[in-house]
Amino acid sequence: MASITHTGPFVAPNPHLGSTVRELVEETHAASIRIRGSLCAITASEHGRLLAELVDRGYIQLRIELDDLTLCTSDGLDLWDELQHRLDPVAGRVTLTGAHGVVRRVLDVVQRPEGHFCPTVEPSAA
Repeated sequence: MASITHTGPFVAPNPHLGSTVRELVEETHAASIRIRGSLCAITASEHGRLLAELVDRGYIQLRIELDDLTLCTSDGLDLWDELQHRLDPVAGRVTLTGAHGVVRRVLDVVQRPEGHFCPTVEPSAA
């Protein structure tokens, strides 16, 4: 059976955060989302609405590309962690990729066992 893939941009109107849905694969219930800018108290709810909409549509394997994310506060971390808890009962997964700089350092700290951060954080490219 062939995979059904949808691609296309969804760009949030916020100048401090852009969320782009890069790919939707219906067969595997997977979505790839790229975010840019700052993920903080001001922008987290906007990003959260996009992610919640994808989950409501049945996408439970979410790959969030952080290559263009320059700042992530606890608001963003909490959003991803809560989303992972929402996906746990349906074997869903939040995977964070491409983090670098200060965002990478924050993720390195929170993914320690004592941090109890649930999303998967992929290692940075060498």
